Amino acid sequence: MNSNPSATPPGAPHLDNYGRPVFDSTVWLRLPRPGTRCPVSGLSRSTLAELVRPCERNDYRPPVPARVLKRKGSVRGVLLIPRHDLLAYLNDLPSPEALRPAEKGGAR
Repeated sequence: MNSNPSATPPGAPHLDNYGRPVFDSTVWLRLPRPGTRCPVSGLSRSTLAELVRPCERNDYRPPVPARVLKRKGSVRGVLLIPRHDLLAYLNDLPSPEALRPAEKGGAR
């Protein structure tokens, strides 16, 4: 039995201040503020930027699409990342077990 009665089971929605369940239905994610991590993926701002912007690390082909929302005539905008596409990309990455080299059964 769980000794912490306030702990929620994995996959259960978290509760707001009034004890009501909160279901996160966010479609678009913004880059987190510098020095913080994405609340959905736990990735840093720079790692997310590498996934959505063409750069040398991704051979100038970003694996996750993104959109920039700008006002007319504005130089800067808000970089928006589709939540579904980011999570699909992360789920398609190989598991740590698949990356381990096969153990050899030879003598030492």
